[in-house]
Amino acid sequence: LYPDLARVTLNGKEIRLTSHEFDILRIMMLSPQRVFSKEALYEAVWKNGYYGEDNTVNVHISNLRKKIAEVSKEEYISTVWGIGFRMNL
Repeated sequence: LYPDLARVTLNGKEIRLTSHEFDILRIMMLSPQRVFSKEALYEAVWKNGYYGEDNTVNVHISNLRKKIAEVSKEEYISTVWGIGFRMNL
């Protein structure tokens, strides 16, 4: 993860991310063992209040997983059911 360049590489290949996907990944990589709730990720990335069953974070996490899967078979983002998401580093 290259925060100053807004760039991510894995296995020597660049992964193209949207700004929100990059922000989610950056936040999660800073605390890889922490479980982040959808609410916490939403408020950190979109900078406003979370109003419940918004599917925005789920869609961005799904897109991140697909983009990572194009480069690696490792599952880097796991779901902690009923709580949120965690990085597997």
